[in-house]
Amino acid sequence: MHKLQKKEVLRRLSIISGHLKRVTKMVEDDQYCIDTLNQSLAVQRALQKVDSLILDNHLHSCVSDALKGQGKKSDQAISELLSLYERSAR
Repeated sequence: MHKLQKKEVLRRLSIISGHLKRVTKMVEDDQYCIDTLNQSLAVQRALQKVDSLILDNHLHSCVSDALKGQGKKSDQAISELLSLYERSAR
């Protein structure tokens, strides 16, 4: 992963970790369910953004390099992306 993207992903994950601890505390403290759900949804959206950053990096590096060639590496990159897509659609 490129150094700047890695730094950004790690920064976001640190923030998400703090939010997740807050959600845990809200559940422990029997906070209002809607408030807890709103925080949980914020964590999920933040994780989706992290996933997007990681996928973007993968597409622009590993996949791009694999598709420039022919054969096994190219086929593997396509297979991995298809598998990822299928898992995300569930």
